[in-house]
This record gives sequence, structure tokens and C-alpha cells, in this order.
Amino acid sequence: MNWTHCILILCFVCYNVKLFSQDATNQVDAKGLKTGYWINYSKDGKTKLEEGNYTEDKKEGIWKGYFPSGSIKHEITYTNGKAFGYAKMYYEDGKIREEGTWHEKYWVGDYRYYFPNGQVAYMWNYNNQGKREGEQKYFYENGNMKYRGGWENGKVKSNVEVYDESGKLIQNRIYADGKFTESVTTNLQGTTTQPRTYSTFSGTGYNTVYRLDGKVDKKGYFEKGVLINGEINEYDENGTLIQIKKYEKGQIVKITPVSN
Repeated sequence: MNWTHCILILCFVCYNVKLFSQDATNQVDAKGLKTGYWINYSKDGKTKLEEGNYTEDKKEGIWKGYFPSGSIKHEITYTNGKAFGYAKMYYEDGKIREEGTWHEKYWVGDYRYYFPNGQVAYMWNYNNQGKREGEQKYFYENGNMKYRGGWENGKVKSNVEVYDESGKLIQNRIYADGKFTESVTTNLQGTTTQPRTYSTFSGTGYNTVYRLDGKVDKKGYFEKGVLINGEINEYDENGTLIQIKKYEKGQIVKITPVSN
């Protein structure tokens, strides 16, 4: 074999390796169905949106999604084309935002949500129907406990312990049939009881609905638990009121930001 033949064979091998590497992604089978490893891009082809494997045109295994900046946005497990399995969501700086097991429409089992600084914000547990079940924990951004209590089928079952930012127990919130009835507060002057009428409301009439931390969530006139005329307060993750939504005839008519 002379040098000319060697060079021709080498060129042929290199060409086919390059061709194979180019064709190894974004393939379709004989039926025209997506198969193997795919990378999906934006319409202009410049931004990678997600990547993962297809089996007969259905997503399978772990798929990764990306922010426009290129940093990872999420990792979601697919089974037979449906989001069904372990999932992670990220902040754009790469830190985990939330993680757990996703079953197509809802979380099941252990679930965690994180502050941007990496500390756990919530440690929740969901039943197989996607409703909170068992012990639920909330934390401050410094890592100390904020709330702790038991849930059953999506409703508060037992008393909820409330802690201050230093981790000291300061209050027990009492629930009955999923409704907040009263709070027992411990301070330097001793123990006091502060009654509340509702934490949820499914009736018709004027009412005030309170959040888990005792702050007003909604107030006004309700029909079958739906606010018709009144206000809904919105808070940030630290519990600070940030805006008030005014409702008339079941529709938002005004949003008022709150300066802090």
C-alpha cells in the first residue's frame, strides 16, 4: 500500500467520523419519529433551550433546560413522554431553587425549596395525590426554624409551632378541622391566647382570612369561598406586604404597591 492509498483511507475515515458526530443528535427513525439524543434550540437557532433523549418521539430520562444566559434552569425526569420522576429547578446563578419528585401535574413525597443563599426555605411532604401530608417545616433565611406542624390531605391537622428568627418557640397556633381557631403566645409577661375565627373560608358573606403567620390574606365579601368584593394582600418570601389587589365583582380592578 503506497502513501497515496493511506492518505485516501485516512481522509475517508476522518470524514465519516465527522459525519457521524454531526448526525448523532437530532435524528428521526424510519417512521419520522424523534429518536436518540436531541438538542432543541430557539427559533433563531442561537439559544439552546433543552436537551435530552427521545424514544419514538417521546421524551425519556433526564432532560436539561437552560436560561437564555446558558446556565442550567432545570433537570426533569421523563417517562414515556411525561414529566414523571425526580426534578430539580435552579436559580440562574446555578444554585438549586427546588427539588423533589414530580408526577406530571404535582409533587409527591419529599420536597424542598431553597433561598437564593442556599438555605432551605421549606421542607414539605406530599401524598400521592399531590396534597401536603405529614410534618411540614418552614425556615428563616439564616437556617433557623420558622414554622413546624402536621398536615393531612392538604390541610393543617395539628398545632403549628411558630419560632422567632433566633430559633426560639414563641407561639402555638391551634387548628380544628383545618381551620385556625386561636394562637397561644409565650412572652416575658407569660402566656396569652389570641382567638381567630378563620384561616380558610368556603362560605358566603363578609369575612377575613388569615395566613399561617397570622397576617391578613383576604378580606371582603365572598361567595362560596371566592372573593367577590374586597382585597387580597400579597407578601414576599420574608412575609413583608408588597402589594394589595382590589377586587370588584370577582375581578381585579386595582393593584396598589406597598412601599417598605
